Amino acid sequence: MKEITLLDCTLRDGGYVNNWNFGKGKIEKIVQKIIQAGIENIECGYLSTKDSGDIDTARFNSIQDVKRAYASAKSIHQRYAVMVNYGEYPAELLENADENSPIIRVAFHKKDLDNAFVYFHELKSKGFRFYVQPMGALNYTDEEYVQLIKRTNELSPEAFYIVDSFGVMELKDFRRLIFLTDNNLDQHIVLGYHSHNNLQQAYSNSKYMAEQNLDHNVIIDASVFGMGRGAGNLNIELFAKYLNQNFHKNYNIEPILEVFDECLKPIFTKNFWGYSLPFYLSSIHNCHPNYANYFAEKNTLSVKSMHELLSMVSEDDKVSFSTDKASKYYMQYQENYVDDHGAVAQIKENVDGRTVLILAPGLSLKKNAERIKAFIEENIPVVFGINKVSDEFAYDYLFVANEKRLSEGKPANVRQYITTSNLRYSESICVNYSSYLCENDKIADDPTLMLINLLIAAGVRSIAIAGFDGFSANPDENYFTSGMSLGSNIASKMYKNDVIREQVAKIREQITLDFVTPSLYLK
Repeated sequence: MKEITLLDCTLRDGGYVNNWNFGKGKIEKIVQKIIQAGIENIECGYLSTKDSGDIDTARFNSIQDVKRAYASAKSIHQRYAVMVNYGEYPAELLENADENSPIIRVAFHKKDLDNAFVYFHELKSKGFRFYVQPMGALNYTDEEYVQLIKRTNELSPEAFYIVDSFGVMELKDFRRLIFLTDNNLDQHIVLGYHSHNNLQQAYSNSKYMAEQNLDHNVIIDASVFGMGRGAGNLNIELFAKYLNQNFHKNYNIEPILEVFDECLKPIFTKNFWGYSLPFYLSSIHNCHPNYANYFAEKNTLSVKSMHELLSMVSEDDKVSFSTDKASKYYMQYQENYVDDHGAVAQIKENVDGRTVLILAPGLSLKKNAERIKAFIEENIPVVFGINKVSDEFAYDYLFVANEKRLSEGKPANVRQYITTSNLRYSESICVNYSSYLCENDKIADDPTLMLINLLIAAGVRSIAIAGFDGFSANPDENYFTSGMSLGSNIASKMYKNDVIREQVAKIREQITLDFVTPSLYLK
């Protein structure tokens, strides 16, 4: 039987979760622990000219920086690697390789294939060992894939990889690619597999590969606790144990568990990775998982709507993500223009000359109920709710711009709905969705800010507001009632606090905005 080895990609693929900011000491500790575990191959991070060079991150701007990352833990029993996304690190920046230089793993899209092979020849001329990693293996026909393998044979790299970039490979597809590769790849070239776990196939596919008694040595990529972009990767602690039990390997599992406990647990509590419905949807659309993450973080779409939205992403855009492209598709999906001059005029008529009070759904709505009731009794305002109402108060209007918040029937203590044009609700005052968005994409469709923009358009120049608290890291402290939290990560919430605070300051330059209850947005 040929050799089966593991490659730990925690510092590289896992870095998508925390922007590669592990900290210098933690990077060194992770490498040390993976060595202690006996994992044969360790990927130290990215080699890139983009956002690189910080000693606390696993993104490096030179081979010397990569070497320093593993110098203190150097072991003759491990092979070290670094990833280059084709186009992010010109070959002319590389000095000639020496015996301590890492293997360079080059990932490239199908559209860049010819240029990537020019790059491989440049690496070879400089003496580097390298892996050929064509992203999105299922984007190739069988004939194209065989031709790709033949070109790889001419290069004679260390390894050729089957790469499931978007976690879409079912076993029948994986089986076909394994045997295409095993039958056509030169035997001295190692056959690698890099998976993602969108369909929960990473473990079963890797297990299948290990059991086939292939004609090639095999490398299987995995990361601690499956840390990686989106749905994550194969869990190295699980697969190492499987190889110990079935293939006479002798990996030490305890240091791997210590990596999670000592280095990754704080990251996981703030930035979730792992299987989820959005990442499942991205996989069935063969789409870059960052689209799913972007749309899910909006917390405005039902599963059905996200399914429809991902189907809108063009084939060219699916393979690479950008915030600009995602925002374009999101706004295109949400936009359903209506002429709302009549609706705005109706609201203006009903609020003209009266005090306006917005009751946002923060926890202070419950904690300060008596103060709010006293304000209402004294001022007799027109009361606007946001997304959900409290039984403690009577509302003239409930403003909803989020599909997820419209699933329930109209509460008895609400006189009238105001909905935006991206929603389908007939018994409401309908206003045009895009007209009231904020300029900053991160908070563009924050419903409280959208309602304030609508009221300004209706001529309101003084607004009282309660329950507009700001986000807490504890989800139980964000809303006046349980069940409203939609699960965005802590880092996203803290960022939104800062951006909304800036937006509130701008609003207060235009109109009077008085807070009836405490708010982080006033700091």
